[in-house]
Amino acid sequence: MTKWGWWLLLLVGPACAPRLPEHQEVLRLQKEMQELLETQGPSSSAFLETALALVRAEEAFARKYPNHPDVPQFLLEAAEIEATYFGSPARAVELLRQIDLRFRQKSHLAPKALFYEAFVYENLLSDTTNARRRYEDFLRYYPDHELAPQARTSLQNLGKTPEQLLEEIVRKKPLP
Repeated sequence: MTKWGWWLLLLVGPACAPRLPEHQEVLRLQKEMQELLETQGPSSSAFLETALALVRAEEAFARKYPNHPDVPQFLLEAAEIEATYFGSPARAVELLRQIDLRFRQKSHLAPKALFYEAFVYENLLSDTTNARRRYEDFLRYYPDHELAPQARTSLQNLGKTPEQLLEEIVRKKPLP
C-alpha cells in the first residue's frame, strides 16, 4: 500500500467503522434518562422505566461486545442505577465484580468500580467482612490511586458506630 493509501485509511477508516445499533440505543437511553431525571425526578414511573431499560441495554451490550471499550462504563452505570434507584445493592455488586475481574489494570474505571463495590458492601449491605476484603484488594491493586486515602480511612473505621467515630474525633481534638 502506498504512503497515501495508509493516510487515506487512517482518515476514512473511523468514519467507515460500523455503527453498533446497541451502542446507539444505550446512548439514547442515557440521554433520555438524564432528561427525565431533570424534568420528572427519580421517582417518576417514566424515569424508572427508562432506567430499567438502560440497565438491561447496558448489560446486553456487555454480553454481546465484551471487549468494547465502553463496557466498563456501561457496567458501572448499570451498577449505580441498581444500587441508587432500584435498591438492588447485591445486583450492583455483581456488575461491579465483572468490571474488576475483566478490566483490572485495563480500564481507568476499574479502581472506581472496586472502591464502589467495597462501599456498597459496607454501607448498603452491612457486610463488613466483604467490605474489608474489597478495600484491602483495592489498596493492593491501586495503592497510589486518588481513592486510596479514602479506602484506608474506611478500613480504619469499618464496623464502628457513629457514636464510636464521634468519640474518637472528640478524643483526638485538643481542647482550646
